[in-house]
Amino acid sequence: MEGTKGSLNTGPRDTRDGQAYISSAGLSGAEKAGLSPYKVYVYYHGACLPSIESMMPQFPAVLSHRTFARFFAPMVMCVLLSACGAPTMKPVELALREHAPLAGLTHDQDIPGRWPDARWWQGFNDPQLNALIERAMASAPSLDSARARFEIASRQLKGRQADTRAQLEGSARANQSYSHTDLEYPALGLPGFGAGSTGNSQRSNVGLATLSFDWGLDWWGKKRAAIEAALDQRHAARLEQAAAANALQAGITRAYMDWQLRQAQLSQLDMLLDAARESVRITTLRVDRDIENPARLDQGREQVANLEQQRARIDGAAHQDLVQLAALMGVSLDQLDDLTPKPLPPLDTTLPDEAGLELIARRPDIMASRWQVEARMRGIDQARADYYPNVSLSALAGFLRLHPLGTGRNEDVSLASFGPAVTLPIFEGGRLDARYNASRAQLESAIADYNQRVVDAAQDVARQSVAMTRLENQLEAQSQALKSYQHRLELARERDARGVEDPRALIEAQQGLIRERMNRLALDGELLDTRIQLIHALGGGYHGRVPERDTRYLTTDTVTDEP
Repeated sequence: MEGTKGSLNTGPRDTRDGQAYISSAGLSGAEKAGLSPYKVYVYYHGACLPSIESMMPQFPAVLSHRTFARFFAPMVMCVLLSACGAPTMKPVELALREHAPLAGLTHDQDIPGRWPDARWWQGFNDPQLNALIERAMASAPSLDSARARFEIASRQLKGRQADTRAQLEGSARANQSYSHTDLEYPALGLPGFGAGSTGNSQRSNVGLATLSFDWGLDWWGKKRAAIEAALDQRHAARLEQAAAANALQAGITRAYMDWQLRQAQLSQLDMLLDAARESVRITTLRVDRDIENPARLDQGREQVANLEQQRARIDGAAHQDLVQLAALMGVSLDQLDDLTPKPLPPLDTTLPDEAGLELIARRPDIMASRWQVEARMRGIDQARADYYPNVSLSALAGFLRLHPLGTGRNEDVSLASFGPAVTLPIFEGGRLDARYNASRAQLESAIADYNQRVVDAAQDVARQSVAMTRLENQLEAQSQALKSYQHRLELARERDARGVEDPRALIEAQQGLIRERMNRLALDGELLDTRIQLIHALGGGYHGRVPERDTRYLTTDTVTDEP
């Protein structure tokens, strides 16, 4: 609209008081010739009251084609000036690991190793375990927290996407003013001019309705970088959810298998207790006949007491396994299904040959950290875009109705405005540089955290692999010992059958074999637990895609321990 500071220009008064319209009526020929066909002139036919001008918003004029040319020239200059102040993009000093440090870690195996399946626990063929994990995946508190973080990241992404769209807002308001004046006058001493008073009341009504439009143009990619950063955060949250599921599956499997181990140990202990009690019974008979030293009876009773204590400890450990299972599943012990003891299942888990190359893509926690690196790089893009001008398009349309004081009539005014706006940072006191440098520091911190996670994951894999090799070697030696005890028991049975051996010798041979079986159970349980931990360290069957390296911010140098 034409006018100074958004005020209304007054043209020749028209007989239609109280009307505001677009017109050139009443102007002279010279005045009409001076009007531009690309401009909008608003004339208010009537006095322009101060109350009207004070309530009018400051609307810019609609630009002509020459005005547009005069406008864009300084805007282009602003862009060039701001581009001179933007920092140059260069990679950070920290290098990004692309290989896990597992070089030199060998594992003798006849069959090449392979990565775990996505539902690796089903390889145990145990319906009880499958039911426990399925129930936990549906209601475990640890997964609820991860799901909540994923939902937060998803909502934030939608908010960033909404920032790129045009905004349309409407508003309306109404004001009423009231004025009352009382006037008292004295008597003048003349007939008809005595003392008295008079009053005057006036009201004024104002109504304003507007519809505004605003669209911020993303010329420099700041909003696009914000969307990509939010998308990267969403990827990271989804992978954190996968990491939580991996930890939950491994935790439930370990607790369940430990409970099964305790049940097998209790079964062997019951057999050992029966043998010890039988030995005490025979010794008691021999002591009663005065053919045995009473001290041996005390030794037998002490052995029974020790075995009962050992059984109580194992039974308590089995109960702790149930408590841990209930906690992982988010239920009470009463809500936990009754479990049936079963033999420990075999589990063939080996270290894959290409573990150092693919471990990063197999570990969801490492991948989550990698997407955090991507999000930090998009943060640098946002900080760099702050050096460039903000360009937006805005428009406004409105209607104003007035009832001025003392006029006794309504006045209507139509409003309209449209045009671009450019905001250029010139003197920011170092704020932009500080924000940009902070974003680069955050990227370096994210890279350092990612590299540390890779190292920790490799250490976890190496620790479980070395422990598994040690246990397998112990099992080979223990197998030979188990064969020796089995042979000793067979000889004791032969001598007992011929009646040339003390019956307690057969019982002692049985106890030796039972103890060796318990040692084998302990090794089997530890090896099974180590293999489950190795599955967890290898990612639990997860396989993702590693983002491509952004050479603008990531150096081409890589940290690798591969030969």
